[in-house]
Amino acid sequence: MVTAARGPSWVSAKDHDDRVLFDGVLDEGESRNFTDDDRITLVLGDASLLRLVVNGREVPNDFPPGGVERLTYGRGD
Repeated sequence: MVTAARGPSWVSAKDHDDRVLFDGVLDEGESRNFTDDDRITLVLGDASLLRLVVNGREVPNDFPPGGVERLTYGRGD
């Protein structure tokens, strides 16, 4: 799950076949949940503003302000 916890941020999410699941801005407080049996690839416009939960575990947010992050998560992550 991706939540715009501290402000709006652009998010792109693709499944294992590179199909776009979401491509747009999450407004502050808005969340999206992405699922795939293999992997999810995320590009996050300002990752420091987001809260990520992957397979039930929160990802520590040590992303620099304004930084674009490219992340991939699979079943075991």
